[in-house]
Amino acid sequence: MADSKTKFKLFESHEAMDLVPTWELEWRWIALLVFFLAVLVLLVIVILKKARVYDSSNLKREAFQRAMAELAKLDESLGKKNVITVSLVLRKYLAKVMNEPALYETHEEFIGRHDAIKGFNEELKVAISEYFSKLASLKYGPDEGVVSDVELLKRGATNMLERIHSS
Repeated sequence: MADSKTKFKLFESHEAMDLVPTWELEWRWIALLVFFLAVLVLLVIVILKKARVYDSSNLKREAFQRAMAELAKLDESLGKKNVITVSLVLRKYLAKVMNEPALYETHEEFIGRHDAIKGFNEELKVAISEYFSKLASLKYGPDEGVVSDVELLKRGATNMLERIHSS
């Protein structure tokens, strides 16, 4: 090679650490670490949530208390809507406590289903069927004077709910 006009000076370090490449922590690595930690925490939460055993008596008591609170809110000014509320409260209770699909069925489907409310004795099954039939006749009957006494409706619903809850 010919003589070149440019000359490069070689710089030699006297420190050994100057020869080791440096690595700086980048934001991508931090983000990746945070992402994996978040996934790990969520996985632990899901596993613990599935592993939790539900106490059926506690579930039944909470559903009963919720239903009683909803029945206590019945208002005379709502008229026929009170009957609908009572029916929904009882059906929600049955759905929550017994996995009964009554909440999603019409009155005729509920009464006509042979395996409906299968956990109860025959006397209570008949009483529940008759009570729901009474509510259906109030819901779908003529509007005049349908619910004249809300307190009577509350007592009937509370009595039925207590009978279902105690069995």
